[in-house]
Amino acid sequence: MFDRRTVHWAGTRAIAFGAALVVLSLPLVIVGVADVLADAASITTAIDVLIHLAPVEAVHRDSWTPLSLGLLGVGIGCWSLGVGFLLQGRTEG
Repeated sequence: MFDRRTVHWAGTRAIAFGAALVVLSLPLVIVGVADVLADAASITTAIDVLIHLAPVEAVHRDSWTPLSLGLLGVGIGCWSLGVGFLLQGRTEG
């Protein structure tokens, strides 16, 4: 359907985009986790908040915290990396 160069080009761009997004999103995750740890009364409370925070924010969508934005960025970045590696594998075979 597409020639090898086009698939290789798209795979390279997807890998570059995914890697950049993961690298840029990791500081947001670190800041978000540090914020939750600073506000929590104990480590157990902080862990409980971190476990239940992302699903609740994903459902309500009323507040985008650095943690939720960072997790979204890491997720999209990993997905883009996977697509890029899949396309790169198609051109190698």
